[in-house]
Amino acid sequence: MKKIYAGVFFVIAVACASASAQIFKLPTIGPKPSPTPRASPTNAPQPPINHGSNGSMGTAQTPQGSEKPLLLATTLDIRCDTEARYWKMPGESSYTSWIPMVKFRVVYTGAEKLRLMAEYSTPDGKPWFSETLKLNKADSVEKTMEMITDRVGPRFEGKSTIATGLFGVKIVDSKDGSVLFQGKFKVGKFKYGPNIPMFKNQNDFFVDQDWNLPVGYVWLDWKDKNAPPPTVSMWLKGETRLDDLEARLFYNGTQILTTDDMGAVSSKEARYPNSLENKETHRWELFNFEWYKFKYAATPQGRNMFKQARFMNESDGEYTVRVFHKGIQIREASFTVSGGMFADNGVAKNSGFNDTKVFIPVKIMGDKDKWSSATWKTDAFYGNALKGFTWP
Repeated sequence: MKKIYAGVFFVIAVACASASAQIFKLPTIGPKPSPTPRASPTNAPQPPINHGSNGSMGTAQTPQGSEKPLLLATTLDIRCDTEARYWKMPGESSYTSWIPMVKFRVVYTGAEKLRLMAEYSTPDGKPWFSETLKLNKADSVEKTMEMITDRVGPRFEGKSTIATGLFGVKIVDSKDGSVLFQGKFKVGKFKYGPNIPMFKNQNDFFVDQDWNLPVGYVWLDWKDKNAPPPTVSMWLKGETRLDDLEARLFYNGTQILTTDDMGAVSSKEARYPNSLENKETHRWELFNFEWYKFKYAATPQGRNMFKQARFMNESDGEYTVRVFHKGIQIREASFTVSGGMFADNGVAKNSGFNDTKVFIPVKIMGDKDKWSSATWKTDAFYGNALKGFTWP
């Protein structure tokens, strides 16, 4: 009887094993394969914030304040304020004359109110007149205050002139007599309006700004304190639409970004005479170019906010910016990132400027700009020659 039960159990066991093999498709048992070696995880440290690819630490700092006003030469705008009358010819109509006006920014975080003045001199070196400047606006991020000419009252009476040439300017702190800036500005004129005898003395006066064109800047825009964008600034002459401009960024010879894709072109400022009839020859405009995928990781938060970005402080190398107007290249400039920061060529410091931007030469291409290529050597920053600056 026991043999019968044993035989039945054996048959059931074989059947179950066969069914199990069909359901789960058990593989044929063969030799055990040798395990594939796996690489052990490395414990190499991740590069910290502000760590350049060459192993040195970045040193970028947010703008610092100053208890004493420090004039930023790159912001100084001197222009002619033209009026359709001349105090020496009260009976003449459409007889234009001009008087200077200034605008600039100073780094200042002191508690006392600023008391700055502009002193002007004529081409023969004689004193002309002085005026008190007023505060226009303050920038808490840049730690700056913008000072401007106060265009009120009888400014023209007894002061305006019809002369052209090289005039002098001095910006002075009236509290202690210290000179913040001193230079010369070149004034020219052009006729505008109908070409008839009645308007024979109707001219517009302007300060020549051609010297700006070969000088560009590269800097960090701290409007975003966590991940400021590296920004390149260049001057163009004439009237230019933002939509017509494109800036392509190259890294070690290879294009990596364009403002047409996740980038921005913005107009920073413009300098021009009162009349806008000669925009091609008497209008200068400063443009900023930046790329949203090119950042400086100033904080861990900034790094996390832009995970797809290339961080300047981890990308040492040679950069080139090529600017196109309606598809035609009109500008080119280069800069170097070393140790996670802009390589400073020392131009600003050696020239006695307080600006923290790095000055870079700009190659002017094409025929869009009608300008004098020699003026930057003598007229740059109103007679304050750049030291160590080489223009291509």
